[in-house]
This record gives sequence, structure tokens and C-alpha cells, in this order.
Amino acid sequence: MVWQSNQLVRSYPPLRIDFDKTDIPPRIVAALEEAITCHAEECFIAAALMVRKTLEELCLDRGAKGNNLKERIQDLGTKIVLPKELLDGLDDLRLLGNDAAHIESREYDQVGKDEVAVGIEFTKEVLKAAYQYATLVTKLRALKKTP
Repeated sequence: MVWQSNQLVRSYPPLRIDFDKTDIPPRIVAALEEAITCHAEECFIAAALMVRKTLEELCLDRGAKGNNLKERIQDLGTKIVLPKELLDGLDDLRLLGNDAAHIESREYDQVGKDEVAVGIEFTKEVLKAAYQYATLVTKLRALKKTP
């Protein structure tokens, strides 16, 4: 561990954002885990790019069509049920990835630790909605008494 002024600056191994990969397809898991690893290693641009790749993989898995990620995200809303706020936020994640990938993109002031951490947390919520809620509902219903 590395300390400065009684504050933890770095730990070894680095602290990682927790991620439940239950019922999520392996290609999507791999992309988000790489984003989490990049974030832990303070490679924030790479992490933002991997969050964007996670969205690309989600769109591919769910059959979303379009000429670019923006169009595929819009089409994704017809393929899976997501609250409007999550669907709208997917476009913000796309823009974060754009800022990481393109010098001329400047939707965010920076692509740093906080931006990527929120992007990863947001992506986790989208993946829960897309892949994990059905299993949770099934488990809950299995606990009901049988008439």
C-alpha cells in the first residue's frame, strides 16, 4: 500500500469494482472485466473504451441494428425492456467512449477515475436489467407457497 498524508493512494493488488457476472454472456463479461481492470490500474482512457466495447457487445448479443453505435443503442430499446433513464444513459456512455477514442470529442471535461467508475456502475445496472432480473424474479416466485 502507498500512503500520502495518512491517505491511501494505491494498494497492491489494486482495488477493483465488484461485478456479478451471473447469466451475462462471456463476451460481454470479458469486455466489462477488462474495463474494470483498466480502471483499477488507472488506465482510464482504456477503461472508457472497454465500457464502450461492452455496449457494442450488448447490442450485438441482443440483435440491435444500425450503422453506428448511436443507432444500435436506439434499436436496443426495441429489443430489451429498460427504464427510459437507463436507455437514455446508454447514449451518454457512448459519448464517454467517444471522448476516450477521439481527440475532437469533448462531451466530458475529462475521462478520468470518477467518470469511468460511474460509467462502469451504470453499465452494470444495464446488464442487470438485460440479463439478471428474470433470474431474480424466478427465484422469488420459487419461494411462494404452493396452493
